[in-house]
Amino acid sequence: NTLTEQEVRRNMRSVAHAIALQELEGLKVPEATVADLRRAARGDVGTDEVIRNIYRPFKNVPIFRP
Repeated sequence: NTLTEQEVRRNMRSVAHAIALQELEGLKVPEATVADLRRAARGDVGTDEVIRNIYRPFKNVPIFRP
């Protein structure tokens, strides 16, 4: 399922807005997560992979298991 250029632009704007909101809250989004989100915005990976990558460092914390 290939995304159109317009869809990719829309997705990239959404990623930028999500990151900006986190920064407004005083949080820093890790660069690896930003890269994953951008890959998902382009349609290179699914959001399920992004979520797994976010949770991976917390595999021993039961509350973070998706």
